Amino acid sequence: MNTKKKLFIIRFCLWIVAFASTAYWIYFSVKLHREGIFDPSEYATALRPVLYTCLAIALVAICISFWLHRMSKKIAEQ
Repeated sequence: MNTKKKLFIIRFCLWIVAFASTAYWIYFSVKLHREGIFDPSEYATALRPVLYTCLAIALVAICISFWLHRMSKKIAEQ
C-alpha cells in the first residue's frame, strides 16, 4: 500500500473520530434533557466539560486531517 493511500485511511479515521466526538456531546445534551435538567445554570454546568473536551478532540482531529491532506498533495506532486 502506498503512502498516499495510508494517509487517506488515517484521514478517514480522523474524520470518524471528529464525527463521533460531535455526536457524543449532542447525545449527552439530549440525555441531560431526558433526565429533566432544564435549568440553564445546571445544564451548562453539566454540559460544559463534555462539550469543551469533545470540541477540542474534533478540532484537533480535523486540523491533523488537513495537515495530512497537505502532505498527501506534496507527495502527489513529486
